[in-house]
Amino acid sequence: KQWYQRRVRGERRVAFRMFEKNLHDLVRGIRTNKNNESKFIASCIEEIRNEIKTDNMSLKMHGIIKLVYLQMLGYDMSWANFTTIEVMSASKFTYKRVGYLAASQSFHENTDLLMLATNMIRKDLCSVNQYESSLALSGTDT
Repeated sequence: KQWYQRRVRGERRVAFRMFEKNLHDLVRGIRTNKNNESKFIASCIEEIRNEIKTDNMSLKMHGIIKLVYLQMLGYDMSWANFTTIEVMSASKFTYKRVGYLAASQSFHENTDLLMLATNMIRKDLCSVNQYESSLALSGTDT
């Protein structure tokens, strides 16, 4: 595990580098750990849980990307629905796009946070940014 130091608003603090595996590393790790696939994925899910607990939206987005891939493999990601809503509400378009992808893949009619997702889609449909509006429109087809 790697440690690094950074200066935040004049104070010095040591932060744990959470983002160790990107999606490429996850896929490569699953392929190389065919004998211990469930053990490897369990450790990755634990790492993803730690990533989405942070305040860093980039880490949350990368965690959601990895969860979307794991959902395609058959693993449950419903425990991260609220984080998906958070990523959908991000101001950056790239984050928002990942959130909408995760929502369209994992949300169903019995999802508890469906009302929040509906309001987020309604807000983005009324956006003056044409890309956000088209993203929300594409999110309604699922």
